[in-house]
Amino acid sequence: MLRTAGLTYAEYARGGFWQLLAVSALTLLVIAGAMRWAPRRTRADRVLIRLLVGGLTALSLVVVASALYRMRVYTDAYGATRLRLVVATAELWLGLLFVLVGVAAVRLRSGRLPRLVLGAAVVALLGLAVVNPDRLIADWNVDRWQRIDRLDVDYLSGLSADAVPALDRLPEPMRSCALREIAAQLPEDGWRAANVGRTQARAVLGPDPAGAGAMACP
Repeated sequence: MLRTAGLTYAEYARGGFWQLLAVSALTLLVIAGAMRWAPRRTRADRVLIRLLVGGLTALSLVVVASALYRMRVYTDAYGATRLRLVVATAELWLGLLFVLVGVAAVRLRSGRLPRLVLGAAVVALLGLAVVNPDRLIADWNVDRWQRIDRLDVDYLSGLSADAVPALDRLPEPMRSCALREIAAQLPEDGWRAANVGRTQARAVLGPDPAGAGAMACP
């Protein structure tokens, strides 16, 4: 695909995301119309609605899977970033949304669907916070570097203190290059601003955060 269509990895991933948004908007409009106006007086009507709407949501999940796959290819090629993690989370949320819509269509009951959709969005946001995004991004990129020996140290140095334990796995001088900016911006926390991530970072950094390897950084 990348060779024959002349796409870059970024265009490949972004194309999947925008296609997913377009499909989601059109599909949800069609399903909303079907659930509102489609006849359901007879058993055959109800079976037809379940089959058509269920099939439509199932096919939409295929588009979700395609968008997630494209983002995975992009991330494998260039590493994980905050934006790519947020986009993947949004794609997963849309997948969950279609599952909820499919269940509502099979049951022919959509009264609770708006609250469930809102609840799913809240769960997605809380889940993104629970997984510790910067630590996850740093771990992903360090693991990728161990496989293919490619790492964007400049980007990683802009992450928060949560990424320090993962970046500490790097050899010198890469470790010091990645940690020196984080260490320089690490604030002193009082009891009102206590933070587990920063506390763990200070324990890892020790008295000499940058280390001698920082002298070799460009």
